This record gives sequence, structure tokens and C-alpha cells, in this order.
Amino acid sequence: MYWPLQQQGSTGENVRTVQYLLNASGASLTVDGVFGPLTAAATSTFQTNLGLSVDGEVGDATWGALIRQIMSGSSGDVVRAVQSQLNDRSGQVTVDGSFGPDTLRAVEMFQAPIGLAADGVVDWYTWRALVSDYLRSDDAGTCIQNVFQAWSNNDQVTALYNATPVALTTLFGHPWKASDGWVFDACGGAAGHIYCTWNRAGGTLHIGAPDPGGGLYIYVDSVTFQ
Repeated sequence: MYWPLQQQGSTGENVRTVQYLLNASGASLTVDGVFGPLTAAATSTFQTNLGLSVDGEVGDATWGALIRQIMSGSSGDVVRAVQSQLNDRSGQVTVDGSFGPDTLRAVEMFQAPIGLAADGVVDWYTWRALVSDYLRSDDAGTCIQNVFQAWSNNDQVTALYNATPVALTTLFGHPWKASDGWVFDACGGAAGHIYCTWNRAGGTLHIGAPDPGGGLYIYVDSVTFQ
């Protein structure tokens, strides 16, 4: 499955997104992040109206039918769905259904680190990144550790959820070898960033992430081998 399945029993931000999107298509659900019988019924109605397979679950086909491209000037529940996703990550986005300058900035700042065109347009690619938990880290030190762990597992796909493509090119350009004997040293802050350091015989690895401050999201943006 390409999109995250939402069904009865699911909870969380992606369920809120589904509920907002269903409301944008004529439902009148309470947006509570709980996929119960009413959300399943609204999903089945939506599927019936569009000639989709009716199962009351939001899988690939239903996600594709629910999402709509939005941009500056858009309004309504589809905008609320995006704002809620961004606010869940940052705590700094107002969920008011109006795609104004603040929402535009929040979308652009989400797109840029993960290698999407930072144009503020919430298209198919941005939607999928939002519901697939890109830039979901809420602690810089943990984010860095997760990227290091993904590198040690040769898992660039997982690392991409928490790091910029440029940083990953540098990191995965040095294949992980257990024989290198990387040993974690420490994490510390400097000039608006948090850096974590690993040492080995004859070398050092620094991985850095911005301390949000004026930003909105946490992600690895620098990798240096010395």
C-alpha cells in the first residue's frame, strides 16, 4: 500500500485529515481523530458516490480521490486538513481554513527540507509526505539518532523522513561498516543547531539539526566526516 491505510480503530492526525477531507466532500463529521462507525459510513458514502470499491476504509484509491490541490487563496476544510497536519508538527500553525501568508510559509518550510519544490502548493507529493509522517520528529537529538540508526541499517528511505537529501547524499556516500567502530560521543548546541558526534579510530562524524527557534520543523540538515 502506497498511502497509510485508515480504517475503523485508527486514531490520530491522519484520521483528522480524512475527516476534514470527507467534510469537504459533503460529510458533517466531528473532527476528533477517531475512525469510528460514523467516519466509516461517511467513507462508504464517498466511495459509492465516486464509483470506488466500497469498504469504508481509506486506502490508496480513496486517498487519491479525497485529496485536492490547494494553494494560497484556497479556503475550507481541505485547508484545515493541511493546517492541522502542519500544526501537529510545529504547534505554530493556526487551523482556520484560510490559506494565507502564514500557511504558505509553513507549507514552503515543510517542502524544502524533503526535496520538494518549495512553491507552497499542496499537490499530490506534498499530501503524501504530510500523511506519511515526513518531518515528524519533535526532538533534535532523537531525530539525529534516528538518522544515524537508519544509516547503520543502510535504510536511506527511512532516513529521508527526517533529513534533507543533501545531508543524506553525504551520509550514505560513506557506506556503513560495523568494522569502522563508530562510538557515540555527545550532542550539544551551537549557533541555532544541535550537533551529535560519533568517533572512530582516525575519524569523526558530526550530524546536525536546526534547533527550531524561528523555524517550524526538526530535521537533519548537515553531515560532516572528518
